[in-house]
Amino acid sequence: MHSFFLSANPDKPKTIPAARQFARLCMEQGCEVMLDEWLHQKLALGRPRPLEDLPDNLTALVSFGGDGTLLRAIPHAAARDIPILGVNLGHTGFLMELSPDKMPEALGMILRGEYGIFERAMLDIEINGQHHHLAMNEFVLTRGINPSSLVLDVMHNDELVYTIHGDGVLVSTPTGTTGYILSAGGPVIAPSVPCQAVVPVCTHIMHQRPVILPDTGTIYVRARAGKGSKAHQICIDGQVVYNLEEGSVSTIKKADKPARFIRFTAQRFLTRLHQKQMEWSNNVYGGNV
Repeated sequence: MHSFFLSANPDKPKTIPAARQFARLCMEQGCEVMLDEWLHQKLALGRPRPLEDLPDNLTALVSFGGDGTLLRAIPHAAARDIPILGVNLGHTGFLMELSPDKMPEALGMILRGEYGIFERAMLDIEINGQHHHLAMNEFVLTRGINPSSLVLDVMHNDELVYTIHGDGVLVSTPTGTTGYILSAGGPVIAPSVPCQAVVPVCTHIMHQRPVILPDTGTIYVRARAGKGSKAHQICIDGQVVYNLEEGSVSTIKKADKPARFIRFTAQRFLTRLHQKQMEWSNNVYGGNV
């Protein structure tokens, strides 16, 4: 039996009718439907299941919203090798595969096995040797609400990349370079390139530029401790936030498991990038410029 887990953005009301429609389509085809617990309370369809406790044999995790909604679900799906399908009800939707009007056709193709799986590399992040996370896009260390600049040592294996005096640093997968990294002045990298991008944020040292590193090594980011140490914030994919008062050491490397996305057509990265750039240029959240 095919089984689906549905996740949605509770802050976007229009995700609820889309999730309801997809759940009913699945049930009409005899598929098992599980929903994020809050979503189940809204729809009273299928059965509730925590996102953090997905079964291993899911046909797909289906996310309704934008890229942010999808980023919340990806680590849980990737850890269990579950394919991910994004239904775009947000603004950017760079990771999303289809619009709500295509859901009946898409479900039929999934049930017939008429789709491909495209893999995207993820980050494996450990903070102070105890907090462990998977990230689709980026690791961000910034000064948060601290008004003073930070001193950060960034290492790749046993080599110093740079010591940053500034607002922080970003470490990104190729997928993440169309997000925060792009806004911070970093490069756009095709998702098939096996690398990671390191981008200083408002560094006081003018020659410190973004660096592209192979994804076979380990990146270490150390916020200096001891006298003069500063409060700082670590944010992972915009979903998990740590506010730290003392020094910290973060270890970042390529995750053992990739995110696996359902695709119905061949992915043309540059074509999609140009399309999104046009949308970004012509639209400010809430309406056209």
